Amino acid sequence: MTDTRDTSADGAVSLIDRAGEQASKMVEKIFAAAQPGAVFGQPVDAGSYTLITAAEVTSGGGFGAGMGRGTAPKPDAKQSPSTEAAPPPAGRQSIGGSGFGGGGGSMGRPVAIIAIGPSGVTVRPVVDITKVTLAALTAAAAMLGLQRAMRRAAKGKS
Repeated sequence: MTDTRDTSADGAVSLIDRAGEQASKMVEKIFAAAQPGAVFGQPVDAGSYTLITAAEVTSGGGFGAGMGRGTAPKPDAKQSPSTEAAPPPAGRQSIGGSGFGGGGGSMGRPVAIIAIGPSGVTVRPVVDITKVTLAALTAAAAMLGLQRAMRRAAKGKS
């Protein structure tokens, strides 16, 4: 008796297994970025004060796998017979494909400094002036664009 199982199904199972392994590794790396050591820095003694930095940590990732199957393409009327695809082997009427992809990353930025001293604990925010400036410029551009659109709409109704 002959094995009639499609070899592309075996390829799909192998692809799914590899995707699962890669996904597991990626999830471990993403969770490693969210550990307390990544958020709070090592305490630094400065005279009678102890300083600890606090950071914002952002992680993300994605992964996927796919497999396609379809019938062999029909030759175009525009194609010459010499460029036609060879007929599939006996018993095989389909073509297929597969794929796997993934990626991810994490980033951190300081958001505060915690100072522990004789007078108690104070938390001082770290202001990212570049981010504040970009947000202000974006808001100003949006307001100017909205104002221009409102003027045009008012002129059109007159």
